[in-house]
Amino acid sequence: MTSDKILDGLKQIAAQTDANVRSLLLAGLVSELFRERGFEPVVVGGSAIEFYTDGAYTSGDTDICWAGISVPTPFERAEVMSQIPGVRANGTRSWIIENAWVDLLGELRSYGSRPFTSTLTPFGEVVFISVEEVLAERVFAARRWVGFNAEDDACAKKLMASILRGEISCDWETARQIAALPAYRCEKELEDVKAEVTSELETPKKRV
Repeated sequence: MTSDKILDGLKQIAAQTDANVRSLLLAGLVSELFRERGFEPVVVGGSAIEFYTDGAYTSGDTDICWAGISVPTPFERAEVMSQIPGVRANGTRSWIIENAWVDLLGELRSYGSRPFTSTLTPFGEVVFISVEEVLAERVFAARRWVGFNAEDDACAKKLMASILRGEISCDWETARQIAALPAYRCEKELEDVKAEVTSELETPKKRV
């Protein structure tokens, strides 16, 4: 990517008023820069849920892991990110671009068999971990990892609500299979979240 295209990308990101689109453009710019160096960036966690729910859930940053066998070293991360004018580092894995945070994490630990999904931006492709796996992972983080986590629970419920409303396609059997894997063991919790969100969606909202 040429320096002129990077500058043009930053202008588009800065001018974007929709927070979800802004995050998507930023993920596209960063992903393409690393892809040019032979790495395979994948957006994960709450960041993926933000994109899947079209901004109904806001993560506040963009989390990227690495598929394949290559994970960029701290030096390589700094070298790639330095191509972006005005970028600021916060340690060896967090970066601030146009007042938005990007976290460059480690190797992607994907336990499901579902393929990744992707979308195109003006700068290149953005790849996301599958809906089924990110749902299971977030339910695990909310209710199994270190007890109950309200923030992760809200995140999981936002995604579940979008799925139940038919806004996002999800293979339920695959989601259950992933939740039952030894890495998660949260099949019951997944069913609990589904039942709770179903009840919430069916309950009429009181008029104020």
